[in-house]
Amino acid sequence: MHELRVIGSEGGALVVASDGGEQYRVPVDDVFHTQLRRATASTSTGRRLSPREIQAHIRSGMSAQDVAAVTGADLEYIQRFEGPVLAEREYVIDSALAVPVHTAVETDPLEGGTTFGSVIRERLHDLGASGERWASWKEQGGGWIVKLAFTAEHVEHDARWQFEPRKQQLSPLNHEAVTLSQQDDQARALIPRLRAVKFGDEPDSDSDRFDSGAFSVEPEPEPEPVRPTSRTAEIVSTGQTADLLEALRRRRGERETAGFGDPDPMGGAESAPATSSIRLIDVPLDDFPEESPTPPRQDTGPAPKQQARKGRATMPSWDEIVFGARPDDDLA
Repeated sequence: MHELRVIGSEGGALVVASDGGEQYRVPVDDVFHTQLRRATASTSTGRRLSPREIQAHIRSGMSAQDVAAVTGADLEYIQRFEGPVLAEREYVIDSALAVPVHTAVETDPLEGGTTFGSVIRERLHDLGASGERWASWKEQGGGWIVKLAFTAEHVEHDARWQFEPRKQQLSPLNHEAVTLSQQDDQARALIPRLRAVKFGDEPDSDSDRFDSGAFSVEPEPEPEPVRPTSRTAEIVSTGQTADLLEALRRRRGERETAGFGDPDPMGGAESAPATSSIRLIDVPLDDFPEESPTPPRQDTGPAPKQQARKGRATMPSWDEIVFGARPDDDLA
């Protein structure tokens, strides 16, 4: 085999030459790019992919062509190890379709039960779906995914479930899978029906709304205004209380004054000085005759018991207050 070296390019092709000086032209097409990518990958890695790595890529949902394009490995080499993994993926699909399920209406209670695959195919038949395609793969670090692709009313749908082979359990992952797993009308949920509405049409009343007044709220009654407290009423009430207290003080003063003028029942004993207040009353003396001034009394001697305490005037009696004279003056 002769070795060639690239000396240039011309018209979408490479111009190569041999050691003897002969030149050749190599077209740059898809085959050239594929082989160049594989050669670059093998040169950069320095090793070939192991069968375990190839099967891990196939198990994750990739095809042999995808693995060859990503890794740059030889397609024939990859296809030598994809068979067992493809069989495993088909087995997972068959196991998922054979999972027993229970529907609302059982056709025959004596039978073993309805399978997941028969229920889904019956509902696809009711939808008038076509192009049923099943696939499975294993997520990296997760469980198996079962996919159903179909066409209904010229619309492509993709339903996916998570499948646990050991527990025989299926869990819907998207809207299409949830709709097919329910007992309701699948056609209404998968293919919504739209109604043409004329431009400018408006509902005539609230009864045409979708809620039919379900969200209407009754107005709350307005709170009654708080009337301010009259300042005048407070003043009048305070004034009445003050008048009542003043009247009580007057009555008490009159009683104490009247009790002070009574003679001492023990006779001759000096009365204790009163500590309560005395109310003085002005009495007009115009109707009484004038009296001659009384001569000054002679001092006959100290009277310890009757003499008032030094520096304090004696308390006048009731006659002195009313008539303006002392009882001793009348006797004289």
